Amino acid sequence: MKKKLFYLSILFLGLVSCKSKFIIEKLGHSVTIHQDSLVIQVEIIDEAIIHITKELVGNEKSTIPDYVTILKPQNIAWDLKETKDQIEISTAVLKVFVKSDGTIEYQTKDNHKLVSETNDFTYIKSSEDEENKVSQGFFAGDEALFGLGQFQSGIMNWKNVPIRLQQYNQEIAIPFLVSTNQYGIYWNNYSLTDFNKSQNEIQFASEEKIQSEEKEQIVIPVGGEKENVASYTTKEAEEKNIRETTFTPSKTGEYTFLAFSDNDGRMRGEINVNIGGEDVIHYATIWMPRRYSGKKYLEAGKEYKVVYQNTGAKIAGKLFYNEPDYNKTVFSSTQGNAIDYYLVHGENPSEIIAQYQNLTGKAPMFAKSSYGFWQCRERYHNQKELLENAREMRKREIPFDNIVQDWFYWPKGTKGPEWDKEKYPNPDAMVSEIKDLNLKLMVSVWPEVKNKALEERYGLTKIKSSNYVDIYDKKVSEQFYRALSDSMFHKGVNSIWLDGTEPEGVNDATQLTAVGRFEEVQNTYSLEVTRAMYEGRRKEFPNERVFNLTRSAFAGQQRYGAASWSGDVEASWEQFSEQIAAGLNFTMTGSPYWSHDIGGFFRDSKSINPQYDSQYTNPEYIELLTRWFQFGAFSPIFRIHGYVSETEIWRYGQEFENTARKFIDLRYQLMPYIYSQAWQITNNSKQLMSPLAYHFPNDKNTWGIKDQLLFGESIMVGLVTEYKARSKEMYFPKGQWYNYFTNEKVDGGRKMTVKASLNETPMFVKAGSIIPFGPKVQYATQKTDTPLKLKIYPGKDAEFVLYFDDSESYEYEKGKYSEIELNYSEVNKALELKAGADNFINFKQNSMDFVVEVIGGKTQKITFKGNELKVSL
Repeated sequence: MKKKLFYLSILFLGLVSCKSKFIIEKLGHSVTIHQDSLVIQVEIIDEAIIHITKELVGNEKSTIPDYVTILKPQNIAWDLKETKDQIEISTAVLKVFVKSDGTIEYQTKDNHKLVSETNDFTYIKSSEDEENKVSQGFFAGDEALFGLGQFQSGIMNWKNVPIRLQQYNQEIAIPFLVSTNQYGIYWNNYSLTDFNKSQNEIQFASEEKIQSEEKEQIVIPVGGEKENVASYTTKEAEEKNIRETTFTPSKTGEYTFLAFSDNDGRMRGEINVNIGGEDVIHYATIWMPRRYSGKKYLEAGKEYKVVYQNTGAKIAGKLFYNEPDYNKTVFSSTQGNAIDYYLVHGENPSEIIAQYQNLTGKAPMFAKSSYGFWQCRERYHNQKELLENAREMRKREIPFDNIVQDWFYWPKGTKGPEWDKEKYPNPDAMVSEIKDLNLKLMVSVWPEVKNKALEERYGLTKIKSSNYVDIYDKKVSEQFYRALSDSMFHKGVNSIWLDGTEPEGVNDATQLTAVGRFEEVQNTYSLEVTRAMYEGRRKEFPNERVFNLTRSAFAGQQRYGAASWSGDVEASWEQFSEQIAAGLNFTMTGSPYWSHDIGGFFRDSKSINPQYDSQYTNPEYIELLTRWFQFGAFSPIFRIHGYVSETEIWRYGQEFENTARKFIDLRYQLMPYIYSQAWQITNNSKQLMSPLAYHFPNDKNTWGIKDQLLFGESIMVGLVTEYKARSKEMYFPKGQWYNYFTNEKVDGGRKMTVKASLNETPMFVKAGSIIPFGPKVQYATQKTDTPLKLKIYPGKDAEFVLYFDDSESYEYEKGKYSEIELNYSEVNKALELKAGADNFINFKQNSMDFVVEVIGGKTQKITFKGNELKVSL
């Protein structure tokens, strides 16, 4: 009877179709489909974005705010057609088919199949006993999948790979996925989420040897301070929790693995999964996550020895896998009462990310100084030490724009943001001198408060079972910003290093926040911290661009003036190589700004890294630092850092200093290119650092490449990740490429071994490029009379938009900027310059000189006066 009444009520709500098996409502921008106990809503956001929700009849609706999406449904034309077995919804670019079994298929307007749902691993469960409450499966086709955040597995292509999306030191969860097959999926759930949760488990017959709590010894420093991270390490157990078995695959192909290590995480230990004599999963640094991913090609019928080491964990651990023909993409979340996702279409990854940013927000411009070099270490211990090193950097003429004060600047027994008057007697004077040195200061702040006086003064209530402020409470978030601004921004500090924003320290995830249980929203904590900082600072200091560096992130965080970094990584060749894939997948989530600790955080035996005895003299470490520094020069944010380290470049010998200077100089010479690309990020959702597949998605050879990147639109960089390697095999996509150092041309569509001397990293410029170069300077906004050089790499037509603004304020949002549009014609061998927007410089009154250099051709000087200028080359 209840079911009959339900259907009768629908008759009054909207259109009821007799053509199909569905009961349908078409209201405004959406179609609601009633199918037995399931209600499916298809919401048309715009021509290329579709929002799907699926709910069970009678389930209570979520009251959690939408923290991520900002695009409301647009007034676009769309059609609805019904047949007996399906409903077709079409826009100008998309077709959406809802099948009679409730699954949905997506096609382009010209019938290219994008992706379709599957009922496998698709469910909504209400039982509290279930580990995952909601799940949606999709068929995975002949495609590569990128994004999901930042992970230390070294994996580039996530197809078939099982992984847990959970915020952690060194790991960032962003549930947005980009396919090479013209679509992206944003999974709209804020709880812990399993991606491609595996159903198969490798059993271990050998005895389980588990580290017992009795064998642990945690040494806590006097006064309970956590200043010395090494003091919190756990003594290695006598039994290392190593188990063995054999595994005989039934199919040939690439198997993907997930190791479940521990329920609660731990600070130390080693996890290693070795299959057939090869390490498939290896993790040995501090701050251990709970789950780890890996993959390996296996042959059917062949027996493989499996060794699983899970040192330091409280449980034996488990090892799961997916078979080669898994061919599904599955999102399964631990909380939620509805399936909720957005399908985003674009012709290529660039367009997909642009559409995603239309949905979740674009990244604003940083001040130009943010794209320069950041001098950072753990840590400057007092005001005197910080200023001495800032002066010394300037005295030695090492270009840099930013210096960073890491933790423990606060009074003993508290946790900022507050200055220790003994160590920092006059922060105002310190910041004033830093400004006089043409520098900016960033200071680290935790959303974790252990200062009763500060808590009471600002009304900072915390999430129970933790010291983390309840950032979901609007009043608390505003007061947290106020506390920080009073102690930092009002003293002239320019930017904040928001550390520990995962947050890992909420011991009971069932505790309530202002909007619900923490476990329902925990992956968004960093998003809300950066929102509070961005909105507060923009309101209070409207003429200063916001820059926040955070250790975590979530979907939409790019709109809050935030960059992320890869956490407390270890100095090793293995983890260095993992940073590249980690960063490239992070940028593929539509979060363009990312950084890493150049040289690794834990560097030598004095900083919990026994591989190297002394970072300042150890030849292998210095070579690792050199290669890492080269990667840093082509990362969106260029920053050195290290635990209990003096990271200034002159401390590592003259050879390293020379190479470091070379790449710092190159970074600043490329500043016109970088800053113009930053404008393209803000204005057109482009990328500064991206994998090759971002530019060449149809070239399958690019799908798994994790040691090459594109810096901007034109510069391809190869990264050397092996000790003593002086050459490198690189893949060159189709077209012609110029060796940056020699101008030698290379034909693409093939692999090639190239020279990689220690003081260089392979750099190639795409034929059909215009690269603007500036002079060598000491900081990004240093004024000089030296004209910009326009390097033209011929072979194809080329274009570039040079961008200029005041480098600091948000006036560009009001149109106060200038552009010069550069166009090179290969047929005519000519360069054309014309003004785009010109509300900042006014080129007709302020002419600009250039040196034009054609690679392999002539060089000449020109003057641009605002009128269209054609230069014969």
